[in-house]
Amino acid sequence: MSKNISKFKFFYSILIFFAMITFNIDLYAQNKSNYKQVEATGRSILLSEEIEISRKRALEDAIYIAALKGGADVNGFSAISSNTIINDQSVIRATNRVIDFKILSEIQDKEYLTIKIRAIVGGELSNKNCKSRPLNVNLLKGSILVDTKVPSELARNTSLWYNKIYKIISKLPNVNVKNSQNRALEQIIKSFKNPSFDYNAITKGMPTIHAGNYSLVPKIVLTKISENSFSNYLFSVKFDLYKGQKIKLEQSKSYNLSIDYQFESKFQFLKNISTLSMDKIDLNVNNHLLTSINSFFYDINCKPLEGKLILNKGKLQVDLGSKQGVKQKQIGLVNGIKIKNSMLNNSILIVHTDEVFDNHSTLLPLNDNIKLTNLNNKIVKFVE
Repeated sequence: MSKNISKFKFFYSILIFFAMITFNIDLYAQNKSNYKQVEATGRSILLSEEIEISRKRALEDAIYIAALKGGADVNGFSAISSNTIINDQSVIRATNRVIDFKILSEIQDKEYLTIKIRAIVGGELSNKNCKSRPLNVNLLKGSILVDTKVPSELARNTSLWYNKIYKIISKLPNVNVKNSQNRALEQIIKSFKNPSFDYNAITKGMPTIHAGNYSLVPKIVLTKISENSFSNYLFSVKFDLYKGQKIKLEQSKSYNLSIDYQFESKFQFLKNISTLSMDKIDLNVNNHLLTSINSFFYDINCKPLEGKLILNKGKLQVDLGSKQGVKQKQIGLVNGIKIKNSMLNNSILIVHTDEVFDNHSTLLPLNDNIKLTNLNNKIVKFVE
């Protein structure tokens, strides 16, 4: 009898599984950073004298189905008495929520009221949204700082390592680099203030920096860090990243490498045989630069793509386009907008790209009732 019960439970589980597929439910959608657009249809019994109640129930049904399409957990239990299943229950719970929706159609017949919606479903936005996208970087003039206690052999190589930074970054995939190695950041900021009367702006021209572009200033610092029996030196490469036309500091990060250079001794022979060869030091530093640069640009890709919304001639625009990684029909989140909707009590508005150009895009809100003027100067954060 127990074997029959096991077989029955197995086939019952298979039946539940295929029922989930029929309703188009992704049982394994657990990626909370994934926002997607779905369509769902809800129905309710038509109450002719209380049409608003029927409409609300149908809308609730549609929203629940849309949430299930974003992902669901299925749990179950069985009540067994005398080797006989007397009760078998399954509990289905949506793992995502509906952020915003739009009613596509409403149909009434003799018995039912049917509402079809288009909805955006998802969980909490992940802190890491690491998708490879085009990055536009102006490489500006950096700096080299060498401690006076550093041996000349090490000090002479810092300029080679400094130039190596520019070479590595210039070869990175998905990074469009404009090498302005001879242009200082302070000089460019000064030139932007009044380019018509600035000598450098007139003679050297102005670098093109769009809102979604970056400016990068690399720095190398080499110092002695120990006074014990072994001479250790700290090689530090620092990246100052600035964003947009206002050249606002976005991120500053340092990557350190310890160089065990030489054993401190009064005997020259011991010093000579303990000194690390420059070939080995050069290899270690170059590997450190490669790892550091890759790590830094990975972090940039993990930053959400965001920009300011501007209402221009009746159209909602953002100063980000295909060259910054914006895609057709890409979804964006706008916080701080109170949505007058009894079904969804939140302050997140969904927008999507309507037209995408090189360096700007036009957007439309999913909710047609939102006034575009309310979105002017708001920040939109794009999600994949």
